[in-house]
Amino acid sequence: MAKKFPAQRIKGHRVYDVWEVAQALDCHKQTVIRWIKAGELSADTSRKPWLIEGKDLKAFLGARQTKITVKLAPHHCYCLGCKAPREPDGKMADYTQQTPETGRLTGLCPKCGSLMHKVVRRVDLEAIRAKIEVTVQKASPRIVSRADPRSNVTIEQKGQTHGKTQQG
Repeated sequence: MAKKFPAQRIKGHRVYDVWEVAQALDCHKQTVIRWIKAGELSADTSRKPWLIEGKDLKAFLGARQTKITVKLAPHHCYCLGCKAPREPDGKMADYTQQTPETGRLTGLCPKCGSLMHKVVRRVDLEAIRAKIEVTVQKASPRIVSRADPRSNVTIEQKGQTHGKTQQG
């Protein structure tokens, strides 16, 4: 998934060079040059240093951010292999409770067969069940300390001392 860059650090009225953009976005200057050469980011390349207007950079970052963000339907999961939202294969998914309010919806991608996961709220589970078949799985048990701890060590209580015994 593409990195999200902080567009709020860019001033719309300023003009930046490649190095300043890289510093403001916390990325490598070669990344900014690649955006310019690909035609994604407009810049004045007629002379050195290349200059980028702040308003153009903000527009580029905004468009890039909306391209990254994907809205999912309640019954869809995002497949990282296909890089697309998909309905689980066979319209079947498993739900495993994680917290009292949320759980993990797991299904198979119909295109590539990889596992898809999505964290959903417990209250949304009925709306998801209206679209696909959801099997509620029992949560895996957690390791908890016991009230009566068992130990492999046996302690003999004979008059043992921990120091040297004095004879004589």
